[in-house]
Amino acid sequence: MKLYLATAMNGRTIKEIKNKIEDCAAFLVKNEIDFFNPFLETVAKDNVANGIIRDKKPIEMLCDSARHIEECDGVMFIGSRDDLVSSLGCQVEVLIANNYGKGCLMYDGEDVISFKSIETTYEFGEILAKKELGA
Repeated sequence: MKLYLATAMNGRTIKEIKNKIEDCAAFLVKNEIDFFNPFLETVAKDNVANGIIRDKKPIEMLCDSARHIEECDGVMFIGSRDDLVSSLGCQVEVLIANNYGKGCLMYDGEDVISFKSIETTYEFGEILAKKELGA
């Protein structure tokens, strides 16, 4: 089994992120589970303002990382349910895993919880005519 590690980064320090990942990685190594860690400290350093990561191009960074989900059996989110709800990028990573039949796990520093989906909310606006869409 190989897991893709996902954790909220925006709004956190590099040290906080590294500590969460190191804790989870130690847990996985202890349990002989392979993993892929998409966190790149050099990229994170380019996105730090006042000691906190603020992604300049969050969609680009997400796409660069999320492509590695393909090579894994599932996604392990590192953090609490509230952390997942507040992280748009991690929600996308979990949705990709779920939609493509891969496992979804959450590691909160103590327990591993499996889950099948997350609640998403869509708000639909008015119907646009084809003419308004440029068609």
